[in-house]
Amino acid sequence: MPLTFTITREDMLRGKTVEPGWYKLYVKNVSQEPATTDGSTNTIIDFTVVEEGAFKDVPLRRYFSEKAPGFIVPFLVACGAKMGADGGTFNMENCRGKTIMGYIINEMYNNRPTNKVEDFRLLGTIAETPAQPLSAPK
Repeated sequence: MPLTFTITREDMLRGKTVEPGWYKLYVKNVSQEPATTDGSTNTIIDFTVVEEGAFKDVPLRRYFSEKAPGFIVPFLVACGAKMGADGGTFNMENCRGKTIMGYIINEMYNNRPTNKVEDFRLLGTIAETPAQPLSAPK
């Protein structure tokens, strides 16, 4: 029996370094799982770049920790959540299937460049290519 190894197009694109900037992203999946370190909950968002060009279909992933909930606010607002001054409880399932804007940066991990979705905004609310990302709430 031959030894085989299957690699999909998505697997090949996963390692592609995306040029920093704003991109249209499709929210492919939203899931939650316990962190391996302390059991707190991580919310995991899987994206795909959907705009035409060299980075179309590149998969991306972003983790949000329940220990730093403020970092997820721009993502929720980009998905259409109405954020009151006192916060709220949000059904993360409602984000799946949305197309939003995401600002991608590059970081080094184990001496390899990786992609990170650093900021978010609602699709079509401001110019498609601002010079820099919006500030995340502190």
